Amino acid sequence: MKYWELFWTACLIVAGGAFALITLVVIVKGGPDLREMLRQLRRQNLQR
Repeated sequence: MKYWELFWTACLIVAGGAFALITLVVIVKGGPDLREMLRQLRRQNLQR
């Protein structure tokens, strides 16, 4: 039974690490694009 617990613990650690890494990449790569999109939306709202 101990090996089963170790297996699932390792799976959760790997999955959590992968999620954190993907989240970090999306924030770093997509952050500037998101800021630019929000600036454009703000400009459009001010022009109305």
